[in-house]
Amino acid sequence: MHGRISQAAAVIVVLALLITGCTSQASSIGMAKDKAGKVVDTGFTVSTVGSYDSADTAVVMSVDQQNNSVTLMNMDAGRQYTLYYDGTTYVKDKYNGPMTISQVRAGDVVDVNFLKGKRQLASIQLSPKAWVYDNVENYDLGGINKTASIGPNTYSLPEDVVVLSDGKRTEVMDIVTQDLLSIRGIDHKIYSINVEKGHGYLRLKNDQALIGGWIEVGNTVIREITEDMLLVVPEGSYQVFLSNNGASCTKDIIVERDKEVVLDVGDLEVPQDKTGRIVLSVTPDTATVKIDNRTVDISNPVELTYGIHQVYLEAEGYDSLRKYIQVGSEYAKISFKLEEKKQKEDDNSSISQNSIEDKESEKDDNSSDDALNSTSGNKVYIDAPKNVEVYVDGNYRGISPVSFKKVTGSHTVTLRKSGYKTKSYTIYLYNDGEDITYSFSDLEKEDSSVSNNKNNSKSENSTREDEEPDLDVVGTVSGNNPIKVPDPIDEVITDEEETKEPETPEESGSEKEPGTSDGAGSEEQND
Repeated sequence: MHGRISQAAAVIVVLALLITGCTSQASSIGMAKDKAGKVVDTGFTVSTVGSYDSADTAVVMSVDQQNNSVTLMNMDAGRQYTLYYDGTTYVKDKYNGPMTISQVRAGDVVDVNFLKGKRQLASIQLSPKAWVYDNVENYDLGGINKTASIGPNTYSLPEDVVVLSDGKRTEVMDIVTQDLLSIRGIDHKIYSINVEKGHGYLRLKNDQALIGGWIEVGNTVIREITEDMLLVVPEGSYQVFLSNNGASCTKDIIVERDKEVVLDVGDLEVPQDKTGRIVLSVTPDTATVKIDNRTVDISNPVELTYGIHQVYLEAEGYDSLRKYIQVGSEYAKISFKLEEKKQKEDDNSSISQNSIEDKESEKDDNSSDDALNSTSGNKVYIDAPKNVEVYVDGNYRGISPVSFKKVTGSHTVTLRKSGYKTKSYTIYLYNDGEDITYSFSDLEKEDSSVSNNKNNSKSENSTREDEEPDLDVVGTVSGNNPIKVPDPIDEVITDEEETKEPETPEESGSEKEPGTSDGAGSEEQND
């Protein structure tokens, strides 16, 4: 018995020596003898777990779990390379905690250690130096001198920044203002942008009775209905409300990324015009009030047709105010209060805190400034691809090649052709006194990109006059901020709110507090 124990102990000692390399054979690994019997170094080494000879900070382009590989992009050199991992590769989060390779996602900024010759990944860690902004809505990627802003902060935006959408690399120009982003970087430099929520398209069919009216898509888009318009809408499910001169309807739609929805509103019944009497209470009482671009006298109730109306208020010494109301009852009272002017501050006080309706609602607040922002005499030319429909901020511009008046700010250019994938780009126009020409890539062919199997497209041989109209954008701003569109309905006057008409406005008990709303959005937007 004692002999067996001794033998077992001897075996354990020998194994320990072999494992730790404390043997004459282990010490001679990588060594050889020449003909003279001298020992020479062959350069061969045995890699141990965690050993490496190279390190890098890079952006993850993709993780291939079938081939156990990670493709990375070095932002300084603009070089893409692939490393291979195995069960010995350390995977850590930015706090040095353990994680799995499946938790590493494209767009992550990581620190990697590896054996260069073998392309063997020793360790990968979410870089502790990197910052991340998730679900960003308040951004502008068109700053001067290749900069971008996220909320109030400004960052450099290199030309080779990694932009990913649906797992594929794309360009900054492919991002439109409705997209929801995740942005990563180090210090004041953006490394990667992920499109978390993209956009699709909405087209109306049989909408003649609604031309000049209004369309509201959820709480994300509200704008005037124009002929042959094509709306860019964030992907998701929505209720669409359409109205014009008392005619209205509500439809449900699902918008998929890069797909087009055709909404047939031919079943809309056009009733006799119904009107409501609206009493407006405005502070200060010296304010000028315009409804649908028409100055009104608010000393008496204002009669408005049922539907959505734009209210614009301005007074000397006060910030102007633009609101949208929906009239749906015979009588109601609404109050507005203008804020006294103060030194202009940056409205973007926080990162990714504004809701979609806040972000988009500001877009139309500057529409009255178009004349100031336009570059007199300069034009934008769309040369390629040829024979495609061109839309600017949803408005039809003609069949390419086409041109239109240059207006400073950011604009969404949408290209469409039957049988091809619709594509949108964001362009940034500056007051530089020069014309500018864009030549975009050819559209990709598609199997089917139109929801409901209804394709209400125009033929490339359209007989429509190829006009060069002034750029009729919903709104523009000067400087580096993106253009804005109208905010959601701020006051909804429904039948439930109908009250017995008082003899005088002061006797009405239905007064609303300034800034309150029964509709989709109650936050005031000051111009």
